[in-house]
Amino acid sequence: MAATGYFNRSLRTCQQCTISRLSHPSRDTRAFRTSASAKLEASIETGPSTPEAPPPPPPPPTQSQRNVDPNTVATPRLERRLTRTTGQLPIGSRRRRAALLTSANIPFEQLPYQCFQEARKLLLADRKEKLKQIEEERRRIAKVQADPAEKYGGDYVKKGRLVRMQNYLEELKILADINDPVIKKRFEDGDGDMNRPIYRHLADRQWRKQRRLILMQRINQMHVVPDMLASLDPTAEVRMLFGRRSVQPGEILNSRLSETPPRLNVQVFEKGQRHVSIVVMDPDVPNVETDGFDSRCHFFAVDIPISPTSTAVPLLKLPGNARVLRDWLPPHAQKGSPYHRLAVFILEQKEGIITREKAKELKSMAKNPNKFSLRSVMGSLPSKAIGVHLFRTKWDDTMVDVMQKAGITGANIELKRKKPEKLPSKMYDLYAVVLVAFAFHGTAIPSDLDSSADTRSRFGPFTPMNINRRLGQHLSPDSSIYLPTDQQFRKLTDRWSDFSEGHISIVVEPATTPDVAATVKFANDCALPFLTVGQGHGTSSALNTIRRGISINLQKLRNVQVARDGRRALIGAGVNTHDVRSALAAHGKVTSTTNAGCTGLLGPGLGGGFGNLLGYFGLILDNTIDMTVVLANGDVIHVSSTSHPDLYWGMRGAGQNFGIVTEATFKIYDIPTPVWSVYELDFTDVPTQLEPLFNRFNAITAMPQPKELGSLYIYASINSTYSKTEPILKVQFSYAGTAAQASGWLSHFTDLKPASIRKYESIPFTQVLSAANADVGSGICQHGSSWRLFPIGLKNYNTTANRQAYDLLKTLVNMYPEFGQSIIQFENYAVGGMKAVDAASTAYPHRDDDILVSFDPIYPRSTVSDAIALDFAKKFRAVLHAGDSPGRNFTAYLNYANGDEPIEALYGYESWRLDRLRALKNKYDPSNKFRFFNPFKRG
Repeated sequence: MAATGYFNRSLRTCQQCTISRLSHPSRDTRAFRTSASAKLEASIETGPSTPEAPPPPPPPPTQSQRNVDPNTVATPRLERRLTRTTGQLPIGSRRRRAALLTSANIPFEQLPYQCFQEARKLLLADRKEKLKQIEEERRRIAKVQADPAEKYGGDYVKKGRLVRMQNYLEELKILADINDPVIKKRFEDGDGDMNRPIYRHLADRQWRKQRRLILMQRINQMHVVPDMLASLDPTAEVRMLFGRRSVQPGEILNSRLSETPPRLNVQVFEKGQRHVSIVVMDPDVPNVETDGFDSRCHFFAVDIPISPTSTAVPLLKLPGNARVLRDWLPPHAQKGSPYHRLAVFILEQKEGIITREKAKELKSMAKNPNKFSLRSVMGSLPSKAIGVHLFRTKWDDTMVDVMQKAGITGANIELKRKKPEKLPSKMYDLYAVVLVAFAFHGTAIPSDLDSSADTRSRFGPFTPMNINRRLGQHLSPDSSIYLPTDQQFRKLTDRWSDFSEGHISIVVEPATTPDVAATVKFANDCALPFLTVGQGHGTSSALNTIRRGISINLQKLRNVQVARDGRRALIGAGVNTHDVRSALAAHGKVTSTTNAGCTGLLGPGLGGGFGNLLGYFGLILDNTIDMTVVLANGDVIHVSSTSHPDLYWGMRGAGQNFGIVTEATFKIYDIPTPVWSVYELDFTDVPTQLEPLFNRFNAITAMPQPKELGSLYIYASINSTYSKTEPILKVQFSYAGTAAQASGWLSHFTDLKPASIRKYESIPFTQVLSAANADVGSGICQHGSSWRLFPIGLKNYNTTANRQAYDLLKTLVNMYPEFGQSIIQFENYAVGGMKAVDAASTAYPHRDDDILVSFDPIYPRSTVSDAIALDFAKKFRAVLHAGDSPGRNFTAYLNYANGDEPIEALYGYESWRLDRLRALKNKYDPSNKFRFFNPFKRG
């Protein structure tokens, strides 16, 4: 910064001196000239200060001088002559060409202008400083590469740090050369080496200033986005040539010209070779039967190598080991049809991802060109669109010959517009009203709605293109829209428990908070319900009540940003517990999370949030500083103790009822201890061990629990290693400390003679979930089972009630073997951190509960009735509640709740608390848009 500031002052001084010298020609100084020769300027610079005779008139130009040079042409007249006679444009700016013309035989970097040389001195000093920074950054990168991954919280975090450091190194390389006039001259002359970051940067900047703007204008005006893709952010320049004809984006071409495949020039601006797929498609193929349009594939090839220096891609003869899955099909259009858009997409793929089976699958998709979908291709072939080009074709005199030569039928068909039928004047049924709403707002009717031929004839075609056009134009380039016909749709609507899938017709993956707001407004405009999805682990029966709704999937909001003060972190709604723990551990920090790596942070935090660090820092919601919330009407607000404090109270404990949290700031802390220990003990002699075991748990609950006791669980379930009919009891606990420090707690259970003990001692905090078999990829995190949860909060254990609960589980799995994977979970935590928070300061109502219990029936719903699970769940909660402390109300943890519990059991029995929540609901969501997860307001 110091060098730059000095440069600005010096340059300003030079400019002022130059102006002064021009005003006083008698002074022994020189101004910038574009007409004097180098020899004349030298004499003016060094000669005496006596008046000089005017220079002799120049001799008449010779024949060679009439042949103007593109490097030195310096007047508009000569520039026009150059362009007219040679077809070549001048090189560089006119000022630069004038300087070269008047400084013959002097290298560009040695031009004798005072300002120029002074500036070069400062730029060279700045470059020298940048080179030192580059060497230092390289040393830092080498050190990180040599360090073990555990130092940074695992391979994932280490790789992320290295990527950021490499990006910063590339930025330094650019900054070192960005102001060098020699670099700029070489770039203007077309002599730049694209292997160097500076030339790639300059080329990218030049492309984005004009050509990319024109490209984006054309693809938006012609609805390439969102008709073919929901969003597109090109990062590579694509040029197209048919023969010698360079094609501008959106240009209409003669069918004879486009009969043969074009040559592409794909210029990427990031270093290294990559492999791409090229897809050429036409989305404007008329379908007379459906009175709509289909998409057609005109060319499809994969595994095409490109790099910043290897840009030529002739479609007739592809480079490297590229594979053509669909040969070039000449663009064509029938008489009477509008113009057809031919879009060329460059899809970046991973090298080696195209196996023989995958190539066969893609080839079969391309064989039926009239049913081709770019979304399906990108779903089957994980890829990202990095470049696009566009041209158009329409019926012309040569179209018949082109189609016949290529063996394409339909050249003799002429299309004519059909006069649309009038809508009926009155519609009384709700079904028709819903269809009219879709049509009025320009959106597509989902296939399950648009089921009758009569509907289609009255309202015309409803296509995914309409949804993309209506909603996609309001979303950022990185967002996505998926419909039931898209391959990714099933994966995005898949939940942890298939009991809570509901009925979704549209999935939107927003990339920013404004995307979420736009989607909510779109849903409201179309009278569609919407559901927010984080990690998809909710099991509430209310999730099943959504019908033909929009799923707002927040998976792309995955930012974790640690503040400079090391006390706060901004975390996105799409981040799971595993990623939060890893990202914070890289900074030596932690915060309260759940105890399952695949669950989210913000979602569970709205209803509570129990985890290993409860004794240290309290619930997840106790650590929430502020939130960005999208309300039911699509407004975006900032919620904190000083901004909307009423909602800040309600969001922490009942937040699912009031808005969508897209990101939140959390308190973060230094990691309490460098190592943890995790233990699992199996007790198989349940007839004699159950009562002593729960008595030990009661004794532990009654004493002041140390905050180091992260979690203490008992699981009752079938373990086929021991028995297929007798459930066992498994004790699992985590402790913040070494094996020696945890041994005292381990001894509470070892003297009861467990059948087996598994120990994971002195491990880093980031490995605790993996040791407990609860991290991403573990069995507990797998989607697709029919999990249901029926929770109950307790003050202490009643061994008689626990025996009855165990017997109920044993009866269930023996009467109905399909329930063999069902579980009873008894969860204990060090509750000191939670109880230290004033119960009235948040909407969370259950700070008096010391034990969290849940009956989790797991069964195939296709063969077993839900009524069986509900019956046993009712009995289970009845026996446990009867055994709890006398006079206690039945309570259920909101995040686990099934949805059949009383409102008071979920949100508290205090009248003031319920009245406050009711007022918030009426203020922020009077229409009850947020009603699909254990809602406060039912019906």
